[in-house]
Amino acid sequence: MPNPTRFFITHSWNDITFAKKLCDDLHASGLDGFLDERSIRPGESIPSRIERGLEDCDVYIPILSPAALASPWCDWEIDIAITLSRDATRNERPRIMPVIAEKCRVPSRLRHLLYVDFGNWRDEQIYHHALNVVLVNGFGVRAKPMPPVYAPSPYSVPAQTPSLPNWLVPVGVVGVGVMLLCILIALGVNSFLNSPTPTPTQVSARAPTVPAPSPLPQPTATPRVTATPRDGDTRAFLPDNAPMMFVSAGDFKMGSDDADKDAASDEKPQHTVYLDAFWMDKFEVTNALYKKCVDAGKCSRPSDTKSYTRSSYFGNAQFDNYPVIYVNWDQAKTYCEWAGKRLPTEAEWEKAARGTDGRIYPWVGAFDGTRLNFCDKNCEFSWKDNNYDDGYADTSPVGNYSRGAGPYGIMDLAGNVWEWVADWYDEKYYATSPRNNPTGPSSGSSRGLRGGSWYNGQQDTRTAYRLRYGITYSGYDAGFRCARGHYLAFASVDGRRSVLLWRVMNRDGTASVGYNVLGLWIWAKLSNISIPKSHPLEICTSHFTARGGMANANSRRSRRSN
Repeated sequence: MPNPTRFFITHSWNDITFAKKLCDDLHASGLDGFLDERSIRPGESIPSRIERGLEDCDVYIPILSPAALASPWCDWEIDIAITLSRDATRNERPRIMPVIAEKCRVPSRLRHLLYVDFGNWRDEQIYHHALNVVLVNGFGVRAKPMPPVYAPSPYSVPAQTPSLPNWLVPVGVVGVGVMLLCILIALGVNSFLNSPTPTPTQVSARAPTVPAPSPLPQPTATPRVTATPRDGDTRAFLPDNAPMMFVSAGDFKMGSDDADKDAASDEKPQHTVYLDAFWMDKFEVTNALYKKCVDAGKCSRPSDTKSYTRSSYFGNAQFDNYPVIYVNWDQAKTYCEWAGKRLPTEAEWEKAARGTDGRIYPWVGAFDGTRLNFCDKNCEFSWKDNNYDDGYADTSPVGNYSRGAGPYGIMDLAGNVWEWVADWYDEKYYATSPRNNPTGPSSGSSRGLRGGSWYNGQQDTRTAYRLRYGITYSGYDAGFRCARGHYLAFASVDGRRSVLLWRVMNRDGTASVGYNVLGLWIWAKLSNISIPKSHPLEICTSHFTARGGMANANSRRSRRSN
């Protein structure tokens, strides 16, 4: 029998109660691990035992809180875990999974990781919801059953029901007929919306938001609940469960002005663009994620399974956390659709990379070769920059350069691999682009890519730089990430009342909540908001949670014309 996955818990003594509770539940689920109070024997060297525990663990769990962030012991243990995980001989062991026990700011060196927020963990429902996220998504262990919730039924029947007058009988028959008609209409609308197969709840450990009990499920008087994400908030969506970052609605400057000496003509004129809020993948789509789509029978395999310097790449577990390459535009689009997402527009990609302050690189300031994977001294091409050494002659793991994150916390928007966008490419499009939510020309012969790659030099990794390729191109330098709009519908089965609920995000950041699909359809019509036919609903099984080989690189012209 294989050994159980081992964990290591770092905590402040202020959080010892939470740490013990979490440790007990992980042990009860068949896992083995380290908690200092229970793992260090009297007379043992504390630093030596901690170092040995960190070296032995498979999953490292730093418990974050204001007290933990102020503790030098916690800081030391986090440093050791990060150093071990980056050791190439350890196959990325341990995997780091931060959990938040008390509201605090996640340290910058852990900010690229998807964390689990236990919120008010003393509430058993909230705690068990978060625990199941840790077990299922962190260890691949079956979820623990939620503790029962005892509440009086809102449908309790009086002990004695007075008899109805005779004249109400035909009225009741008519009423039943009307109700059946409404059900048939609702089923028709549900079929029209083409809702997908039910999937588990999205990865979030926030407290569930449940509407107040109602005597009967009616599509009227929809309550309002506050659910306003902030820039940089993280959310994950099944089936790929990849973390996505929120980008709020508003204006930004797209393209380059004349002050940028590296700007090309297709980056001009610089113009103001308004975008609705959207979500974008925090990381480029990895080999492991793309393989999930291939294994599901929805995606075709990359055109090659090697990389530029490696004979085995896609399908090799050593490179699971590296960006998928050798995928063309159609393959990227297919993956995003399978994941309930889409390719980002060129405008969305550029806003995610440069924010509203017009930065030339995803970070503030001048070019810094330590913040990205580009053609440095490890690169074999003549245009390499020998002033930097990123340690990679090819692609690097996603999220490897935390200091290169964009203004919304999105990683690798400069370098590593080029990223396909949804738009057709037009060299002169910026001169005629609409101000609001541009989606590119209606047709063309090539699609856009953004961000530069490990193969490219400094000027090609600028946030405004535009590349184009035909949709059949697939190479060792091209990958992608996905995006999705913010105004989507969510549905859920309320466990207390066994009724279908829906929630739709409004343009002001609030959410409308109601019952059944007919109510959703009426709401959308009255609000003049169209619900997309593909993936209009996310069906959940629990309460709501409120919470994307090139030509000569010395020649700019040759690269843009391929």
